[in-house]
Amino acid sequence: MIDYTLQHLISNGFHDLVILSRAYGSLIDKHIAESRYMERSELVTIRNKKLSPENCNSLGDAMRELSDEGTIRGPFILVTGDLISNMDMRAAMDTHQANKEKDKDAIMTCIFKKVMPGHPTRGLEDDVVVCLNPDSNRLLSFSNANNKRFDYDLELFNCHDVMDFRYDLMNTYVMICEAHVPARFSDHFDIQDMDSFIKGIIVDEEMSNESIYIHILEHSYAARVSNLRTYASVSHDIINRWTYPVVPDNNSPPEDQYIYRRRGVYLPNSVRPYKAVIHQNTIVGSETTIDRNTHIVDCVIGRKCEIGANVKITNSYIWDEVTIKSDCVIDSAVLCSGATVKQGTTVSPGCILSYDTVVGPNTVLKPGTRVTVAGPRHLRNDSECSNDSEDTRCSDPDTTSDTDVLGTDHWGVIYHSEEDAGGSSDEGGDLERGIRARGDLERAEYNKKWYVRHPDCSEFDEISDSSDSTPVPSDPEQDSEQGFYGEVCDSFRAGYAIQKDIDNVLIEVNASKHAYNISVADQLMHSTRALLELCPEMKEFPKYVQYFGPMFIKLAKDRDSQMVILDEIETWALEKSRISDTQKILHILYNEDVLDESNILEWSESADDDVQNSIDKFIVWLRELRRNRLKVIKPNFYLLIFLC
Repeated sequence: MIDYTLQHLISNGFHDLVILSRAYGSLIDKHIAESRYMERSELVTIRNKKLSPENCNSLGDAMRELSDEGTIRGPFILVTGDLISNMDMRAAMDTHQANKEKDKDAIMTCIFKKVMPGHPTRGLEDDVVVCLNPDSNRLLSFSNANNKRFDYDLELFNCHDVMDFRYDLMNTYVMICEAHVPARFSDHFDIQDMDSFIKGIIVDEEMSNESIYIHILEHSYAARVSNLRTYASVSHDIINRWTYPVVPDNNSPPEDQYIYRRRGVYLPNSVRPYKAVIHQNTIVGSETTIDRNTHIVDCVIGRKCEIGANVKITNSYIWDEVTIKSDCVIDSAVLCSGATVKQGTTVSPGCILSYDTVVGPNTVLKPGTRVTVAGPRHLRNDSECSNDSEDTRCSDPDTTSDTDVLGTDHWGVIYHSEEDAGGSSDEGGDLERGIRARGDLERAEYNKKWYVRHPDCSEFDEISDSSDSTPVPSDPEQDSEQGFYGEVCDSFRAGYAIQKDIDNVLIEVNASKHAYNISVADQLMHSTRALLELCPEMKEFPKYVQYFGPMFIKLAKDRDSQMVILDEIETWALEKSRISDTQKILHILYNEDVLDESNILEWSESADDDVQNSIDKFIVWLRELRRNRLKVIKPNFYLLIFLC
């Protein structure tokens, strides 16, 4: 997550960054050293200042330590490490500078985002009511909206003729501060957090000679990932590109570069889940393997995960190196790095599996179950962990208990907080509510049904995991693609029947593409599917390719376009159990110059195993043909070199 914060700051022109860390400093150092930002170390300086775990327990303690060391000598910007934003910081900095010129006592400018009450990115701790001077945006009052009653000093109304009370603002905790802000924390040792500091500046007579202003964001995105509810909401916003240009395909290293695909799906080049169905709003990390007949929708999947066959994952967050065996169901849950879900296990909404936990097999976890072990394996020997006497993650759990709940082969125990006894803590429920709030009830109902990746000429094939007869809400993007595909089928069918000029058929397809706002890649994908579906028998396929071939040659002139055709052929063959026809299809398209041999050979290396076996003879023939061609060219090539 810190990568998103660093990307935002560096893109705004900040080159000297200081990270304040209380724990896991060595891991932060390692991550920064290996990050892509260090490739520009001559332009960007990132320092990790490790604070003492014994003496630093809050933001106030950190600021007092900075004040004692004299690290800060000029104005600075203070942000939290969980910030996700695409705001232009220059406008806020200009606002602060203007406020400073008008009011020499201006000590800080806080950046607030206009967010309506109840929005998923607005956490309960961010539910505040602020009072402003409407002319200058000077902050006059700052109150937590969780209180049923608000008390205001009468002097406030006597001193200000006009005031704005705002309940539609969320504090982003991005603060442009003057150099003496840390010293103010040292002057008041009892202030531990920024909210108390702001209230002290506004209310406390000893600090009231200074002033705080706010800068309001209207259109830019800014939110903190401060709890599980906001984690779910912000993740959804990133996938749906509300944070652009801070999106996965712009924030990944070259070796793990994500490719943005239709319906909000992000896949790296190393992941090609031909046997699985990834529906929408999902990101899959590099080196992750997904087996056949697995359905994934609205999920975040980390790196190096292993997901078995016949698995259904909905609205969940799977971190790195997680193993999910076959026939499992994961719904609205968080699986931390190293967790394992054994075969036939159901993880219900609101469940949290901590690092390295194991549950199952053939177990149903109750909603809201939280499972924990001693802690992540890679942290158990960390000195920062061992020095913290209150951190119980450094000891092994008693795994002999909770067998009936977690399964016969589990590792870990059910976590019970002190608040659980009084029934006041509901972190798992907070997760479930956050995920559900993200998509509302319509999305939850929609996810009860699973759809194959592509429609036929008529309707989507439906595989339901529930007998619920609730009608499925319409997805506009899905309806658009289905409508476009239907028109392509009609144009192809009518054009072939009367042998219409193929250029006129292409004009019709392009008109439908613009009418339905379809991308070029999706146009080619649906056109390929239409060609495969409309041919009644494989022996007729050469005639269809002779007619439609010139159109596909115009549409697929480069490597990426031909890869779309090849991927679609493979997907169709797997879905329709027509793998045995793949070799003939490729051979015909190759003979008609629709596909180049270099692209076919490249694609075949990462194709499905069954498909590779079915086209093995054709691939061997292509390689031999290419080798013979190179033998003919080789003498002239060396001769050319010699003459030069």
